[in-house]
Amino acid sequence: MSPLPPPSSTLIQPEHPPELLLYRLAKLSAASSRVVTHLCERRYGITRREWGMLMWLAHEPGIQPSVLAERLELDRARVSRALNSLQKKGLIARTHNTSNRREALLHLTQPGMVLHDELWPQIRAINVQLMNDLSTNDVQALDHALQSLQQQAQAMERRPDDSALYPSRREGSRHV
Repeated sequence: MSPLPPPSSTLIQPEHPPELLLYRLAKLSAASSRVVTHLCERRYGITRREWGMLMWLAHEPGIQPSVLAERLELDRARVSRALNSLQKKGLIARTHNTSNRREALLHLTQPGMVLHDELWPQIRAINVQLMNDLSTNDVQALDHALQSLQQQAQAMERRPDDSALYPSRREGSRHV
């Protein structure tokens, strides 16, 4: 069993691993993701990553693979492999843009839409269950905090002085 979360004041000045914000977010994400992964893989035969793609394709039909990669914050190679798997399973179709034949557009097939429509309420229910213990004020505060943290993380990511120290894995280089 994981140690109890530290008092909120230690989030600002962490001294131990369980006090780190990113550690706590990773633990939350891992635990909740296992529930979704179990549902997707065992009941529906798709990966959690494939579910993410189906979800976006249901909400943005005709999206390009590069845009999908951005939405999911995945590199294009991973997206391509997952899309190939989804296409082999008959869940997505690729079409070409009529004005630019080199541009692929992604759509759910009928079986893909049926799968999405069956799985979406279950994923929403997991989300609702996860939030059940929070009051309305807690949910609003959490939403605000997550927006602020996302903006701060994106600002940190864009800092030009940090890019040399922390090159993108997508560029193929890492410091060892």
